[in-house]
Amino acid sequence: MKSKIRLMNLVVSCTLILLAIGATLVVLGVFNALLNWDIFGPRLEAVLYGLFGSCMALAAFGTAMTIILALQESVRDFKKFVQARTNQAEIPDAPKRAYAARMMSLLLAMVGLIALCNGINYVVLAKRCAVFKQLAAEQVGNFQDKIAGLVAGFQAPPRDHVPRDLYEVLRSVSSLAFVQTATLYLPDPEEGGAMWGYTAWRNSYSNEDGFARFYVAKDFERAMRQAVDGDPADLEDINRRNEFIWYRTLAGPAGRPASVIRIDGNPRHSFREYRLGQ
Repeated sequence: MKSKIRLMNLVVSCTLILLAIGATLVVLGVFNALLNWDIFGPRLEAVLYGLFGSCMALAAFGTAMTIILALQESVRDFKKFVQARTNQAEIPDAPKRAYAARMMSLLLAMVGLIALCNGINYVVLAKRCAVFKQLAAEQVGNFQDKIAGLVAGFQAPPRDHVPRDLYEVLRSVSSLAFVQTATLYLPDPEEGGAMWGYTAWRNSYSNEDGFARFYVAKDFERAMRQAVDGDPADLEDINRRNEFIWYRTLAGPAGRPASVIRIDGNPRHSFREYRLGQ
């Protein structure tokens, strides 16, 4: 009986700790939402949300275990009362190591389940990314000659009055179910540390839209600039990541790299109905 009481005390203590952690995370989440803190990045926020959900789930199970143990002790007390009236032998409690072994087994089972789900998620994500990139390559392959021909006519990337055909091509790619946006990048002809980018984000053509100039700062921007300068190694490394982003270098009339198209995929799209190689 004492071992059951000790186990119930342990469960109650753990449940209180989990509830305290959950309450702390709730307070942090409220202040983060109200004050727009920059302390927590997107990945850290996702981890904290997962931690909060896990704490609440474990606390709920702890509460249920406490109730069950309390009921079990009540039944045991009633059983002892009956045994005392009938002179029956008392059934001894299980040793403390048995309870510790059960809790450790439960913990290991949960860790194993999380690791298994993480491994399955990696395999599924890799498959979905591979299908997305093949679909993106097929779609861009249908338009790359058209895009290359339009880009070849530029003396300088236009800040407005972009050719309607270029808008329609990029808009057609962006309107695909598995694509969020398609962006065309051109190198700056006068400065090696700058590039130009154009996204057909409007639903209808506008003369006001055109290429926007920016300085190369991010890793993928440096990789694109290196690719149009003849070194595609870094861009190929980025393409091998398990991400719904894909780049292709488009050649100009002389066969040299002249532009880069970036396809941002829709991570919520289901790629399970597609088959590679078909």
